[in-house]
Amino acid sequence: MTREEAGGDLDVILVTGDAYVDHNTFGVALIGRWLEAHGFSVGVISQPDWDDVDAYRVLGRPRLFFGVTSGQMDSMVNHYTAARRIRNDDAYSPGGEAGRRPDRACIAYANRAKQAFPGVPVVLGGVEASLRRFAHFDYWQDRLRRSILLDAKADLLVYGMGELAVVEIAERLAAGKGIDGCRDIPGTAWALGMKTPRPDMAVLEVPSFEQCVADPASFNRLTVMMYRESNPSCAEALVQSHGDRAVWCNPPGRILESHELDRLYELPYANAAHPAYRAPIPAFESIRGSITVNRGCSGGCSFCALTLHQGKDVVSRSKPSVMREVKGLVQQKGFNGVISDLGGPTANMFHMRCKDEAANAVCRRVSCLHPVRCKHYGTDHKPFVDLLREVRTLPGVKRVFVNSGLRYDLAALDGEVVEEIARYHVSGTLTTAPEHVSSRALHHMRKPEITHFAEFIRRFEAASAEAGKKQFIVPYFQCGHPGTGPEEAIELAVYMKRNNLRCRQVQLFMPTPGTISTAMYYTGIDPYTKVPVAVARGHKERARQRALMFWWKREEWPAVREALQTWNRRDLIGMGPDCLVPPGPARGNWQRGPRPGDSTGMGMQVERASREEIDEARWEGLAGSAT
Repeated sequence: MTREEAGGDLDVILVTGDAYVDHNTFGVALIGRWLEAHGFSVGVISQPDWDDVDAYRVLGRPRLFFGVTSGQMDSMVNHYTAARRIRNDDAYSPGGEAGRRPDRACIAYANRAKQAFPGVPVVLGGVEASLRRFAHFDYWQDRLRRSILLDAKADLLVYGMGELAVVEIAERLAAGKGIDGCRDIPGTAWALGMKTPRPDMAVLEVPSFEQCVADPASFNRLTVMMYRESNPSCAEALVQSHGDRAVWCNPPGRILESHELDRLYELPYANAAHPAYRAPIPAFESIRGSITVNRGCSGGCSFCALTLHQGKDVVSRSKPSVMREVKGLVQQKGFNGVISDLGGPTANMFHMRCKDEAANAVCRRVSCLHPVRCKHYGTDHKPFVDLLREVRTLPGVKRVFVNSGLRYDLAALDGEVVEEIARYHVSGTLTTAPEHVSSRALHHMRKPEITHFAEFIRRFEAASAEAGKKQFIVPYFQCGHPGTGPEEAIELAVYMKRNNLRCRQVQLFMPTPGTISTAMYYTGIDPYTKVPVAVARGHKERARQRALMFWWKREEWPAVREALQTWNRRDLIGMGPDCLVPPGPARGNWQRGPRPGDSTGMGMQVERASREEIDEARWEGLAGSAT
């Protein structure tokens, strides 16, 4: 909405690092439409020049507050790969153009907004603010940073899925209260001086920023306390000192009920990118035909931020709400009859929740499924199967795919969901994320044992054959995760070869702020067991693990040989069917060595390469029969 359309100053102006897409999978669109539905006028400043104060004045002075977010992703994750290389593109920018937002965007945007209109409250939100609300490890600087609240000089921070908190803030400010009158709202955090009076409520003091910097064990205690106090029903406020200041974090806000989620996702979105853009937004193009049916995840994987941001409890939309959105999608111009995804963070957790409200009200578990599935956790797949069946029979719907995450250990508990998906809802390949095969690595990841994945593959292949379809499982594995050393990396590569699994891509572990895995990476200690864990540090060691996962690629063979030689596993280099690579040169992919055609030793190198090509051809013949 423009200032003229609002008839004067806008109530709230949202500043985002993403291109603006008015669709219910984009956070700024959700927050903007939710505020609008509650009677507030909202404007959006998308990807402003972070060095130009005037860019924050284009919509005038907001009557209530600026809402600032980096966008759908942490801006550092958006900018850099796990190897700390600059990304070539940005899926949330027009045409995928990189460089349209600054590093640590929340800090830059908040500071400019304050300069543009002094005295207007600035409220941070989104995943970058949510996961950086306390002292946190910054992988790109390889050090601890203090709370983003202090660096951004923001007045308030909303963490988690902030629909309820942001409306409460707007209503209080509209009623004449100052921003100081919003400091008791659940799901918010704020900065205070050491002499500022503290609220009269129970609070837990977490290790200070200085303690975390000086003592890794203190940082681990901070991480454990953040997760422990993540249940809205029983959490207490947390406060962390930063020198002569402190950050006060209220307990999390409650999650939306199903009827509220229905309302949120059925608001009058345009389902399009802003018409000012001349190039498509890649992230929107990839989800244009998808439907979100739930949010939250009960898995509690160590490396995943969902528990801290969306919450452990899954909230799902009602089936009538989903059906209404599907019918609306069918009526949209250009719809081709294909729903690209019907799911959420974990598709088959649709309407799965704790069956005991009293137990859930005092639960402090990080995961409902690890190390063993909680006896109170409901695992009924019938709502999801019924939804799939009803959606695919709607007039105008040709195909419905499930491309979001599937929890295969849960699927193993149901007699028909794997068969249903294999027969009707796969487009030739189904991507799943076992993450690893080593029991030790999986324990640190809080992922199920690999036996569950093997059973899932067996059922999927049998169901595909029965349906007369040739379909494949594409595994998604991760390397470099804490607890994954040379032994675990080799175990994974050998498993992949023996089971005819080849990755399309590999996730090199990236320590994102706030997670349990990041605490392990930084400290080298498991925060819960206090047991030391192996940590692959530095590009060289992490690149070795990655190379092993592409043992079947000729261009990776020198790096695989180098890793195996370094790790004293030369028995896996040879011509036998159990070997990972044939004999040949060993060179890490981080090294620069002489290449064929170099002036030094050229003749000898060409001759040697010729013999290696013969060996590689022989080995590939053996590999073809073995895999």
